[in-house]
Amino acid sequence: MQICKEIVAERRTYREIEHTHAHSHAQLILPLQGELSIKAGLQNLLIDQKTLFFVPPECTHTFHSAVRNEFLVLDIPHFMIPEGNMQRTGISHVFDKQWKSIRYLILHEIEQGQSSLNELYPYISRCLFKERHPKSIQYIHEHYDKNITVQQLAALEHYNRSYYSEWFLKETGKSPSVYIQEVRLNKAKELLRNTNLSIMHIAIQVGLEHQSSLTRLFQKYEGMSPSQYRKGDRDDVTNI
Repeated sequence: MQICKEIVAERRTYREIEHTHAHSHAQLILPLQGELSIKAGLQNLLIDQKTLFFVPPECTHTFHSAVRNEFLVLDIPHFMIPEGNMQRTGISHVFDKQWKSIRYLILHEIEQGQSSLNELYPYISRCLFKERHPKSIQYIHEHYDKNITVQQLAALEHYNRSYYSEWFLKETGKSPSVYIQEVRLNKAKELLRNTNLSIMHIAIQVGLEHQSSLTRLFQKYEGMSPSQYRKGDRDDVTNI
């Protein structure tokens, strides 16, 4: 396969027959029409009008489409990828207004002969690699008050359940269940310190069905009950 030495942007279509390959360059796939099924590493994703996908260098991926389709694809030389972002798995983003504007600019550059793609790329790169929590971790912080399953979290990252647990441990140093417990515990501490809500009410506020569940959580991590934690915190404030 020819080595990619500069950014190339072009419209491409994909066939119904599955094709698997890897290449030394990265690819950014933006939707124009239809949808594309792609498997990259352990991610299974449907790229449609709401989603875009980045395939890193040397990432084996399988793709096909059963419908009429067209995508805007950027081939990006590996040396243009920030070193800290040379990861094994792909990156998916919501295809929002910002990315629609980027697509418009790329299409314009294609019409003009692609002469300014290198100047446009730093902006694309910042949008693509901007620092962010993985979707599932962000979901935990926003929905700790609800029932959360590992299956739900795995689906947000497009991983199967068993791989997700391994990935999560590498990402955070903790299992999903322990991470969720700690988020709930920290929120409960905040409510105990700053409100007069009952222990039962606080338990419900942080996603636990029973007061006894919150008590067990405090005994496990703090070695005391929620009431003792609240009293101790207020005694500390009084003694300052």
